[in-house]
Amino acid sequence: MEEAGLRLSARTQILTYLTNEKVPSAEKQILATQIARDGLEDLRDHGGEIAPFMLSYLSSNLGSWIQKHRPNLTEEFEKAIKANANIDSSQRIRSLFELEHGDALAAKLIRQELEEQGALNGLYFWLDELMKRRSKEFEPLASEIVARAEQGQISFETLFWVSSVYLRPQISGVLRNRFLTMVVTRTQPANFVAEPASQMAYDLLTEILPFVQRSLPELYDQALNQHVAMRAVLSERQQAIEARIKRLKESASPVEDLISEAEATKSKTERNELLLQAAQLALEKKRFDLCLDVLGKIDVSVPVADPGSWQRSMDQILKSFVRVVLADKRTEQAEKAAARVGSSLTRVEALHLIMRSFATADDKTEAQRLLTEASKVAASAPDDAQKAKAFFLLSLTCDQVDSSKKAELLLSGINALNNLTRPEDGARDKTVYQDYVLRLDNSGHELTKGFNGLTKQDENSALALVEKLQKRDLRTFALIGILLGLNE
Repeated sequence: MEEAGLRLSARTQILTYLTNEKVPSAEKQILATQIARDGLEDLRDHGGEIAPFMLSYLSSNLGSWIQKHRPNLTEEFEKAIKANANIDSSQRIRSLFELEHGDALAAKLIRQELEEQGALNGLYFWLDELMKRRSKEFEPLASEIVARAEQGQISFETLFWVSSVYLRPQISGVLRNRFLTMVVTRTQPANFVAEPASQMAYDLLTEILPFVQRSLPELYDQALNQHVAMRAVLSERQQAIEARIKRLKESASPVEDLISEAEATKSKTERNELLLQAAQLALEKKRFDLCLDVLGKIDVSVPVADPGSWQRSMDQILKSFVRVVLADKRTEQAEKAAARVGSSLTRVEALHLIMRSFATADDKTEAQRLLTEASKVAASAPDDAQKAKAFFLLSLTCDQVDSSKKAELLLSGINALNNLTRPEDGARDKTVYQDYVLRLDNSGHELTKGFNGLTKQDENSALALVEKLQKRDLRTFALIGILLGLNE
């Protein structure tokens, strides 16, 4: 296999296959050890060729397998991780947590991130994990975070997300009060001379006020005055949002109120945002016709930084709509909603849900009609990767409807993959090439599932289809699927 990332991904799948028996044979044990060492060699020597995000989850998966099946290779795994500076720190910390006694190693790396002022996106989850484990590392690390926050080294946004950890009942009173005092000190008016307080600073102070009143009554008046002062300088829009939330909580008809506000606003962007909220709320309240009517009012041509985001948001609501109405046996409304989905893949996913509903009700005629319709939608997808994924989904779920279509649908997905354009080799370090490899890895997992299902039905057809795969790196994934199918 040419791509190091795909090679590492396939090796981890093979390792899982080799150890899925309660007592693997000695031959399988020896082979698994060798493949694990090969995976570590790939990780150490070729990690720089793999996109950071992909490298992070692949190394995490390999680390989990090693911890469970070959703990004697843990030290080699840690060395391989250290050799790759481009592994995302949050994923590295996550992988360490999966090791036995990994809390100490994780805490050490978290401290390093704090020292280097790196990304702290996972700080809440790290603290939460240490607390769940009742790790002796929790208290010292949580205290060190407060100390750095006192020096202004941690943003209000990060402090807001971790605040719930410091406010838990099991936290020591000393640590909680130190956190509360730090927040009150950080939100003093003198700290916002250069620029007004952010929404996050205000939200953080709002969050801790009740705790200050109970635990530090001597600071409560100061904190309350700061809260009032910050609120006074919040932008008009921020205040309007808060007022709207309050009104909606008290309203007898919140969906209609949101629609009225949407129609009254001068901002086209805000109008769309309010309509999306109204549609979601209408769905939650099972006002299905109103939900569809509201979605019909959204103007997808309103320019935004992320083109297509309006349609994607609508598609997700429509897909949820299909799930909800199917639970009430409203297949006609489900089809009506599916027809309005913009993304071909998402529409196939919606039709697949309806198809399964008919199959469960033993209405094979309607289920077959939807399978045919979904196949046409999949074929019309403008993106080859999405087209392949849509066909693979249908090949997995056609058993209840028409199992004779399985090989044909899987072949359609393979043909779509064959048409996926490979970027020039000179672009290997560019995002476009890394995205291409990541798509192949996602497709590889879909292939494994598809060939697994076909093998249980027709082993010879599955073996013949492997040769249809023009992207040689993906043949390994297909063969793993056949192995799994033979076992089952």
